[in-house]
This record gives sequence, C-alpha cells and structure tokens, in this order.
Amino acid sequence: MSRKTAGRTHRHAAGPPSRPLAVAAGPNPLLVQADALCRRGQLEAAEALVRNVLSGAPRDHAALHMLGIIMRQKGDSAAAIDLFRRAIAISGRIASYHGNLGNAYFETAKFEEAARCYRRALALEPGSALAHFGLGVALMAQKAYAAAITELEAAAKIRPDHADTHLNLGIALSELGRIDEAIAHYQRAVALNPNYAVNHVKLGVALRAKGELERAYAHLARAVELDPAEAYYEFGNTCFALGRLDEAVRALRQALTVRPERIDALDTLGKVLLELDEYDEAIGCYERMLALAPQSALPYRGLGQALLLQGRFAEARAAFTKALEREPENGGHYARIGRSYWSEGRFEEAIVWHEKALARQPDNAEAHYALAMMRSARDRKERIRELERLLALGLYDWEQCAALNFALAKMYDEQGDYDTAFRYFKAGNDLHRARNRYRPEAETAYVDRVIATFSKELFAAKGRIGNRSERPVFVVGLPRSGTTLVEQILASHPRVHGHGELAYMHEMVQALPKLLGSGEPYPECVAALDSDTAERLAEAYLARLERDAGDAIRSVDKMPDNFMRLGLIALLFPQARVINCVRDPLDTCLSCYFHDFGRRNAFARDLDHLGRYYRDYQRIMAHWRATLTIPILDVPYEALVGEQELWSRKLIDFLGLPWDERCLAFYETKRPVFTSSAWQVRQPIYTSSIGRWRHYAKHLGPLFSALGIAAPC
Repeated sequence: MSRKTAGRTHRHAAGPPSRPLAVAAGPNPLLVQADALCRRGQLEAAEALVRNVLSGAPRDHAALHMLGIIMRQKGDSAAAIDLFRRAIAISGRIASYHGNLGNAYFETAKFEEAARCYRRALALEPGSALAHFGLGVALMAQKAYAAAITELEAAAKIRPDHADTHLNLGIALSELGRIDEAIAHYQRAVALNPNYAVNHVKLGVALRAKGELERAYAHLARAVELDPAEAYYEFGNTCFALGRLDEAVRALRQALTVRPERIDALDTLGKVLLELDEYDEAIGCYERMLALAPQSALPYRGLGQALLLQGRFAEARAAFTKALEREPENGGHYARIGRSYWSEGRFEEAIVWHEKALARQPDNAEAHYALAMMRSARDRKERIRELERLLALGLYDWEQCAALNFALAKMYDEQGDYDTAFRYFKAGNDLHRARNRYRPEAETAYVDRVIATFSKELFAAKGRIGNRSERPVFVVGLPRSGTTLVEQILASHPRVHGHGELAYMHEMVQALPKLLGSGEPYPECVAALDSDTAERLAEAYLARLERDAGDAIRSVDKMPDNFMRLGLIALLFPQARVINCVRDPLDTCLSCYFHDFGRRNAFARDLDHLGRYYRDYQRIMAHWRATLTIPILDVPYEALVGEQELWSRKLIDFLGLPWDERCLAFYETKRPVFTSSAWQVRQPIYTSSIGRWRHYAKHLGPLFSALGIAAPC
C-alpha cells in the first residue's frame, strides 16, 4: 500500500487521554484549552500552553503526552516518541499513551515497535477499536496479512462505521487474493466516506481484477474528480483494459506530470502507445525508464517489445538479452526471445528458446502455450501430463489458467481426443467470459444504428468528400476467416505493404463525436462530417501508412472488425478497396472459440454469442454491398486454399497490380506477423481445417441455433 494511504489510514485519532488526568480537581484547564487549540490547528499556541504547564510540573504525564501529540502533528516524530515514552515511564497504564506512541513509531517505519505498543494498549483497554486498527495496519506493513485481518475485523465489529478500517480490510484481503470479500469492504468504505479518492481507487482496482471494467471505470473516474494525483494512474490502466486508448494516454500522461519518476506509469504508457502503433513515443517512455532505473529489467523488456513490433528482430533480442542479464532466472525473458523468433518465422529457434524458458520456469504459461501453437516435437503425452499437473496446483492467475487450458485443448485436438479437447476449450473460454462480459443484444442494436445511419441518402449527400488515394486496402472479416493469409499473399507482392492490424479506424470512431462537436454519438455524429474534416482525417491515416510503406503503392490494413466501419471508410476513402474474407460459418466460429485472444474479442467466448455476432456480420456486409460504391471482393477461404493460384491472381488483379510469382510462395516472405496465425502463414497452403467443426458437432447445439442452421443428424 502507498505511504499516502498509510499516512492517512494507519493512525489513531490524536486526542486527549481516555482516562482522567492525574489531578485531584479534574483535568488541568490549560491542557483542555491546549487540546482545543490543537484540534483547530493552532499548534504554536497549544505548545506554549503545554510548556507553561511543564515549566511548573515537569513530570506531569498528561502534559508530556499532550506535547507529544502536538510535536507529532508538527511532523517531529522523534520528539513525539521521546515525549510519549517519558509519559509512559511516569504513568504506564493509560492505553492512549501506548496507542499514540505506536502511531509515532508507525510513521517512522518502526512497525514491530508500533505493533508492540498497540498490543500493550489492547492489554490495558481490550475494547479499543483504534488499538485493534493500529495493530492491524502495523501487521499489514509487515506483510502479516492474515493476522492483520483478524485485528481489523475486531476493530470493525467494535466500530462498524469507521471507513478506514474497511478500506484497510479490503487492502489486506486483496493481498491474500480474497477479492470478493475485499470488494465488499471497499464498497462499505465508499458508502461511509464517498469523498475520499483512495476508497474509490481501491474499489476500482479490485473490480478491474474481477473483470468488471465498466464499474471500475466509474469509480476511478470519480476518484479523478476527487484527487487526480491519487487516481490518474489506475484510471489510465482501466482505460487501457477497456480499449479506450486515447483516454488512457491522457490519464497516464497526467499521472506522469504529477510524478515524473513513476516507472509503472511509464511502462503502461509505453504499452498503450504500442497498441496505437506509436512506436517512437513508446521507445521514448522506455528510454526514460532506463534513465530512472538502469539496473531494472523492466525498461529493456518494454524496449524489446517496441522493437519487435517494428520488425527489428535482432535489436529486440538484444534488448530482451539485456533484461535477461538483469534477471537470468526469469523464464519470461527467454519466452520473449522465443516470441521474436516466432514472429520472424524462425520456428526451430523459437522452440529452443521457449524450452529454455520452461527449464528456468517450468510453470511459464506463455511458453507452454507457444509450444502448443507451434506443434513442438517434444513428446505430447508427457507435455499434457505436465500441464494438467500444473493446472491442478492452482498457482496461476485466471489469464494464465486460460492459456494453459487452450494449450491442453490444442494438444488433445491434435491427438483426436475431441471430447477432452472441447472440455478444455470451454474451460479456457469460461474463464475469459466470467471477467469480460459481452452483451449480444447491444451489438445487434449497434449494427441496427450503423445500418440506419449509413443510408444511400447519406452517401448521396456526402459522396464527394474524402481523399481520392488508391493506397488503402482494407482486409475485413471475422477473426480466423483467412485475413492473415490474404494479407501475407498480398504483402508478398513488391508493391504492397502489409501493416497488420491497425487501430487507427477504431480510434477515429471513438474520437469522432468530440471532434465533430455534434452532440451525437457515433455513428449518428457522421451526419456532421464535412469535407475539410474528412480530408484531415484521411491525410492523417495516409501519413501513417506512408511512413512504413517504403516503395509500396498499396497498403493493407487487416483489422478484421473494420467491416463495422466500412461506411466511414467509404466516406474518407472513396477509392479504397475492400477484401472481405469469408469462411464456412461453423468453421469460422469454432476456430474463434478455439483460440485464446486474450482480453480481445469477447464475443468469441460463448457459442451462442459467436453465432449471433456472425449473423450481425452477415447483416452489415449485406448492407454495405447494397449501399457502398467502393469495390468489395469476397474471398472464400475454402476456394483460396483449394485454388491458390487462381485466387491469388484475383487478389492482385483486384489491387490493380501486375502479377508476381512471389505471391504463390507467400510462406517464404520475410515480414513480421504478430497475430495468432504467425505459424500457419509460414506454411504452404493446407486444407485440414476445412470441415473441422464435424469433429465437435455434438457440442455445438448453441452455435447451430444461433446461426439458424439445422444440427446434423
């Protein structure tokens, strides 16, 4: 927990002693007056009164204790400790003296001494909620979370309306992985003190850990309103998890304005910038991290990832090697080097490095998953036994568990044990589904709005805006429908550059309502799009393409879900070309279900949701064919792999380019491939995935129903 949190929550109230002062006629009126001044923050006047008392009675323990409180509030913890100890030496049976000495010890990071003081206070006053609270936070500072929970629960039972007790209970429970219980206490802290930013921050972080991202966003947004310095970092993290990348960048930059040396904010900002393809800015973040922490592996890991995504494989491996030198037993660094070889198409070396990762870290989920995807030659039965043993140990977080379930499913599938394979595929998907909710009815309603907005009348009114460049080529379709294969064939042509999956159009859709200032959300705000704005947006996108395209005159953006944005694309680029990858719906949906997309593509975690998403995709593509004037080429996956040369020639002709034989040997093309299909597109055409759904037909009832297809007898 942060020192800021500790500074506020790990303290007792600094008030007068709970027992009567040692004077026959009652409390010394000068000390009562000093206490009142102290509570009003008039510390100098209070100190003068107390010192006046001590000048006549230097062994007045109540005055010594009061002066200790004043000195602690003035920030002089050493003087406070001395005064509290002197008071205790004179009269050691007053619980509040020990409690306030514990507070002073806590603030000087002497946590064991603080805990001893709180225990002595409890021996004298067992029902003190504040002493239980102080002991709890002192134990937390020593990472004794289970013992801390016992004390904090005792404090909450005595004083259930103390917000800081519930906050710290939540923190301790979170540390032990008891997230549901932690959330309940964070919610109580928020209810008791809704204007304290840390309560919202901790609740937001816990909700994010549960995958309840929208609720987390709401609480962290409130925390930003209350105390931006406290909340910006976690708010930025949550925006990142939600895919609100521009918002994440703004929040993380604000966090760094407050604390420029914050390594974790620089690291997360670098990751977000990589998602936005802003490689140079991301590298700048990691270079700042290096300046702040030259002996840390973290900046080298980030730098390596940035270089890897630029296709600078040797430089990426050099950076990962630097990270490895600093953490030689960290299996993750070996796996990252292996991933660089995988993306480069050097699979034998990739397998070697992932095996090295497992030699150092036998439970490395990333390495196990990668080896399963690359069909490592290592004995498959032995690997299956190993992964099942690791899963049974319960050592992994949910994302790692999901990855191992998908790896096991893949191996059982290749052995022909389809029932067991499906059980593991379902287990992996269920883990994701529980934390990343998808509402198919909301997607259908959104498609309805897009269809209603991008009408023939809209295009008749705005058909002359946009940029006439023929450079952009958009490859769309569902994931696993052949988009990577099509891009690889196209990028094998010397006049075509494959950019991979660019986030630009997605980010444009998010930014458009504010940019246009129409007061309407997307897609309705498109009615306010004028020709100057369209030209600016188009030019910014073209500049992004031209930066990396070299001598190429066609640039391929293969973000599959751009099929949802073809109306906007047609307005911005009326000369663009669209290639729609079409595959048997059952094979497409099942292939999506069988792939670990991480936190993306939430629709793919449930067979019913997949079928409904596919139907929405079919609906909107039918609308575009009836409405748009830009050319759309449908490429059936089964025809492409069955008649490779015929369809490869059609693709190149569609781009208006002369044929080049290198397109037939697409698997030899040296270019970075970062999608899940990195292994497949480095192999010659194969047809084994056609009709794969038949092996799993008895498990696919919800998919048949959602697609409106009769289940086979």
